[in-house]
Formats: sequence, structure tokens, C-alpha cells
Amino acid sequence: MTSIAARLNLGLTLSLALLTAAAWWLGHDALHRSTEAYVLSRLQHDAEALLGLLRKSPDGPTQLPAAGTMPIHRQPFSGHYFTILSDDGEQIRSRSLWDQSLDIEPLPTGAVEQWQQDGPLGQRLLVRSAGYQLVTTSNSRQVTVAVAEDLTPMRSVLRGFERLFAVLAVTGLGLMVLIQRIIVWHAFQRLKPVYRDIDGLERGTKRSLTEQVPTEILPLVRKLNGLLAVYDKRLSRSRNAAGNLAHAIKTPLNVMLQQLERRPDSFDREGRQICREQVQRVRDLAERQLKRARIAGGGTAGSVFDPTAELPILRDLLMRMYPGKRLDLHCELALEHPLAADREDMLELVGTLLDNACKWARSRVHCRLEPTSDGIRLSVDDDGPGCDEDGLTDIRGRGARLDERIAGHGLGLSIAAEIIELYGGQLQLGRSELLGGFSANVALPLRQATGEAR
Repeated sequence: MTSIAARLNLGLTLSLALLTAAAWWLGHDALHRSTEAYVLSRLQHDAEALLGLLRKSPDGPTQLPAAGTMPIHRQPFSGHYFTILSDDGEQIRSRSLWDQSLDIEPLPTGAVEQWQQDGPLGQRLLVRSAGYQLVTTSNSRQVTVAVAEDLTPMRSVLRGFERLFAVLAVTGLGLMVLIQRIIVWHAFQRLKPVYRDIDGLERGTKRSLTEQVPTEILPLVRKLNGLLAVYDKRLSRSRNAAGNLAHAIKTPLNVMLQQLERRPDSFDREGRQICREQVQRVRDLAERQLKRARIAGGGTAGSVFDPTAELPILRDLLMRMYPGKRLDLHCELALEHPLAADREDMLELVGTLLDNACKWARSRVHCRLEPTSDGIRLSVDDDGPGCDEDGLTDIRGRGARLDERIAGHGLGLSIAAEIIELYGGQLQLGRSELLGGFSANVALPLRQATGEAR
């Protein structure tokens, strides 16, 4: 079952059904116990009244005056019966029993027993039997008084009440389920703005989903909006990279085309050298893009970036890319949790800065990733020649394209600056105080993904 509404309705129906069944069973048991307790109290009063009517003549048997008994005990099969058993075996029965009898045994003084048994005409009797010490002026005797009453009339009333309760419970259950369905339907109507925004995303008129949704759905909508932002940034970067690459390739191709048009039949030494340089330039651009793809890897968008797991792999890759330098590439981590950022973006950022440092370093590269009060800080230092102030000013210049930044540190830092700008971070370039070469420091407003709900 995949429908949330169906699950809610089923859960409510089962819960109410169990609650109704439990209430019916408890009510049934309580009513029957209360009824029996009420009947037993009446039987006790009847027994005490009968005991008061008993009298014993000095030399006669135990006897009960007929005028003293209740009329209902004199009516045959009235449903109210008694039997009195003395210690000498004498027995007095109510006239209502006619030729029937109650199954009783002599009981000691103070003992009380109660049970149910079948009576005359299929009646169901509740019997109370108790032992008493009967004291007269001449002597005292032990007697057992058993009084019974037919429960059939009361049970008929109870069955009628239970049927009424069952009808009301089923009707109430149906009404509550219907009300629940209406409530769920109205709740899901509040998701219509999200449906409209999704249609807008398909048509290109929307860039995110509305957050005017129920509280339970809001975390999901925020996650989707975050993923949409990641894809939007990645698309923007891809378009910029494609435009820069096309522009970068266009220049050497134009140069080679001019050489071909100028010397259609043969190339002299100068022409071949020019074409060779331009082809090498295109090759370097292609190699740079392939290197970016290798560094970024094949992660999925929106996944967290775990530097503890990713940086050792990235370090091994860079060591293989620069086997002749025998680099001492040290990565220092001060983060306890992964970063809530796109894995591919972070790999490309860190990998590009490390690749740039490895390219210009003599033998040592140092990388540190640590938390700050408002995010994280990444610093990459090398022991290479560094860059003077004029070069730093040129690198920081805005609007330069990839092909204008090929020399020196420009290309790698252009890629890094693009990612940093998309995440609202800051990039600082300068001389490394740690190793004496080039230093790149990045501040990003990223939180650590601790697994706690936002």
C-alpha cells in the first residue's frame, strides 16, 4: 500500500476498532459483574429476612411460618427460591421450587459460597449459600440458608443494551473514519501549490518550490530546493566552462586557419612552429578539462562531501599525476563530520587548488581544512616560486576568460573562484607564511552534516 491517505485511514480504522472492542468487552464485563453484585446483595437481604423468621420450638423441628414468607417465594417457578438446611438434616424449601431443589451442602458458621446453576423451566439461577448459628431460648443450632434468583430477565436487558451499544459504536466508527478521510483530503489540498510549482519547474517559469506547505512536508521541500540550487549552480558552471573552453579553442584554431590560408601549398618552418604551438595549446586545454573530470570523479549531485574519505583518494591521484616531483603532500583535517555541500563541487574546488599547488611546488604542499564560526576554511600552501603583487592583481581581475589566464596560476584559480562565488564564499591569495610559496585561503559558509534534522 503506497497511499498515505489509505495508510492513515486504515490505521485509524484499526485503532478505533480495537478501542471499541476493548470498551465493549470492559463494559460487558463491568455490567455483568455489577448485576451479579446487585443480585447477591438482594439475596443476602432475603437470607437475613428468612433467618429472622425462623423459630425453633423447644422440642419441635425448625419451622418457618407460611404467613411470614414473601409472596414471590410462594408462587411456583417465580424465579426466587430458597432452601434452609439444619444440622440434623431437616430441610425447608420455598413453595416456588415446587418439586425442584437447590444443590446445597451444609456450611460452617460464617462461610459463604455463590455459584450459578440451571433451575426450573431452563432458568439460570444465581445461588448464595451461607452458614449461620441460630440461637433460641432453649438451645442453638447450625443452619445453612441458600437463596437463589433467576438472572434471565436481567440478562435480557443487558443483551438489549449491548446490542444498542454495538450499533452506536459501529455508527460512530463509520462517522469518525469518514471525518478522517475528509480531514486528510483537505490536508493534501495544501500541497497543490507544490504541484503548481513543479509544473512551473517543467515549463521553466519557476526555479524553486514554495515553502508555504504543512510543517511535516517543509523539510522535504527544503531538501528539494537545496538540490535544485545545486543543479542550477552546476548548470551555470557547465555553461560558463563550455563558453570559456569554446573561446579558448577558437583563438588557436583561428591562428592555424590564417596560416593555412596564407600558405595553402606548403608550410615553411615558421608556419609549422606556429601551428605546432597552437595545437599544443588546444591539447593543454583538453588535458586541463580531462584533469578536472578526473579530480571531480563520478559522485551524485547533492551528496555530502566527506573529506576524511575523499582527501586520501585525491592525494593518491595527484601523486600519480606528478610522479617526477616526489612531493610531500600533507592534508590536515580538523572537521568531525562531512560537509553539507555537493561532493563534485568540493572535489573540484579542493582538487583544483591542490593541483595548482602541486604543479608549481618544488617538493612540499600543505592543505588544511578546519571549521570556523560561520562555516569552514580551506588553506593550500606550496613551497614554489609564488607570485608577486602584480601577478596577484592580474589573477584577481574580473572578466578575464580561461584562455587569458593560461599562464601561471590563473587557470586553476579561475575554476576555484567560480565555485567559491557560487557558494557565497571568499578567496584570498598571497605569499605563504608556512612554506614561502603561493597560498590560497578559502572561506565557505558551509555547515557540517551531523545527521540532525534542521
